[in-house]
Parts: sequence; structure tokens; C-alpha cells
Amino acid sequence: MDLSDFIAIGENIHCTRIVKLGGKHTVELPDGGTGVAFRYEDADRVLPIPANWAEHSPAFGDGKVKHIALAVFQALHGTDADARTGQDYLLYAAGRQIDAGAGFLDVNVDEYSNDPAERAETMRWLAEFLSDRFDVPLSIDSSSEETMAAGLEAARKEAVQTMVNSVSLEREAYVDLIQTFDAVAVVSAAGKEDLPTDVDGRLANFEKIIGLLDAAGMPRERMHLDPLVFPVSTEPMHGKSFLAATSAARDRFEGVRLSGGFSNVSFGMPQRKLLNMVFVWLAAEAGASSGIIDPASMPPDAIAALDPEAEPFRLAKAFLTGEDMYGMEFLSAHREGKLA
Repeated sequence: MDLSDFIAIGENIHCTRIVKLGGKHTVELPDGGTGVAFRYEDADRVLPIPANWAEHSPAFGDGKVKHIALAVFQALHGTDADARTGQDYLLYAAGRQIDAGAGFLDVNVDEYSNDPAERAETMRWLAEFLSDRFDVPLSIDSSSEETMAAGLEAARKEAVQTMVNSVSLEREAYVDLIQTFDAVAVVSAAGKEDLPTDVDGRLANFEKIIGLLDAAGMPRERMHLDPLVFPVSTEPMHGKSFLAATSAARDRFEGVRLSGGFSNVSFGMPQRKLLNMVFVWLAAEAGASSGIIDPASMPPDAIAALDPEAEPFRLAKAFLTGEDMYGMEFLSAHREGKLA
């Protein structure tokens, strides 16, 4: 598989990202507190969790540490030492994706705060912080027009095209933002009131939103079409339908790239990395040339090197394409340790 032209949109600068309290990524501190462990500039570091963190992040009460949100919070509100650690954690999270080949860094702060003004200001700070330190362009990801505009404004640099993630029929206002900021865009098949799972519904929505983008003068090569990835754990034919929609969109819409949030396919399943990598491989075979992935854990060159004749690949493919209905063979192989 040739993925030399594949654009990885690094997905990990998201305030939704979670590590488990008491898991391998958290450690106890000498003063009795807890922190998130990381390694940056050849040194082991710990991002401390404030004693009142549950007040800012209710998920903490359920044992979930939103570590990117935590890093942003410490960078903005921590003591001098904790603020520097928060900034270093963000540099670590971004740098490892860039080192693995990310072409964009996807940035989302929607779950950082319920206050619209605070979200916009946080996005403005984070987009400026990352843009000042890395040459890789940002993909601004938000359901809020105010937050999206703040990120695009802060990330704007000469000769660098920022990405909008994403424009769709439910976010038509983003068409104007794309033109204002001369951005590239993930173009979603989401409708005004639906998320189609069939091929025809996806293509019909693409026709409408691409028509608006064409009318606004956006070049097709700046469009990364996302036919919408749904978990195969909820419906065994979701993977096959996505791949069919990708092939159909490739044939119908000349000049675009095909993309997707590929890690969605494996939600609720074991062996997520294997499933995600095989799904990207299958999507590339169907015509995809970009994708929202974690390149640090599944770099495109490792995906390209997968052996389609290997048993783990064949079992994952059968599950993802609905041949192995409900993944019975895949799950059995997992339990027997055949997918390691």
C-alpha cells in the first residue's frame, strides 16, 4: 500500500482526551497528590492534578483525567512551575505527533468549558501557543462558530493554510469562515438534522455542501471529504458502508481528497489499534488520502507496511467489512491471544 501522499491530521490536542486515574499514565506524587506522567526532552515529568480538579472537570469523579484539558488549565492558571509543566505537556503531545508525520494538528477545546467566551479565549490562546512553536498548520475543530473564528484568527500565518474541521450542511456558516481565512477544510457528510449511514444519503449531502463551497470559489483540492465513520460495535455494516461511500465519492467528486475520523470505527472494541490501522489501509485502498488519526501510535508508514495476508489483518478486515458478522471470529481470536 502506497501512503506516501497520505495527510495525517493528528487528533490528540483535544480536551476530550482521557487517561484513567490509577492507570499506566498516572502516578502518585510524594505529597500525596496525583499526576499524569510523560517524557519530554529526555526527562521523566509529571503534570500535577489540582486537588480541586473535579470542580473544573466532573469526569474526574469517575476516574477519568482529561489530560489535554488539564495541561491547558495548568498552563493558564497554575503556579509558575505548574504552568511551565502544562506548556511542556502540550509541546510533548503536539511534538510526538509531528515527529510521526502529522500534516496538521487538530485542536479542540469544546469540552474545556461550558462558557462560550471562555472556550473562544482558550482556543485563541492554544492556537497561538502552538502556531508560534511549530510550523505544522493547525486544524481548528469546534462546533462553535465563535470558537472556530478565534482559532483561525490566532493560527493564521503567512504561506500556511489552516484547516477547518469541519464544514457541513449543519455548519453552513463555516463556508464564509473558510473563505475569510483562506482555509482548507474537512467536509463532512452530516446533514442539517441527520448523520446518514447509507451511501446515497452521504453522497446527497456531499452534493449540497460541495455545491456551496464551489459557489464560494473554494478549490476542490482543499476539500477533505469525510463520509462519516461509525463504530462497527453498534452496527456490523458501518465499515463496509463507509468504504463504499468513500469509493463512490472518489468517483463522483473530481479533485477532492477523501478522509475520515478513522478511530471512530473501533469504539467499544478490544484491539483498537489493529482495527484502526487496518481500517485506514482499507480506506486508502478505497481512495482516502488523508485522515484524522494518531500518527504517534499508528504512523502512515507502519499502516502502509501491513501484510494483508497476515491472520490479524484478515480477521480485522473481515470484522470491519461485515464478513465476520458481529466480530465473533475476531473476538474469539482476541481472547485466544492470536491478535498480539
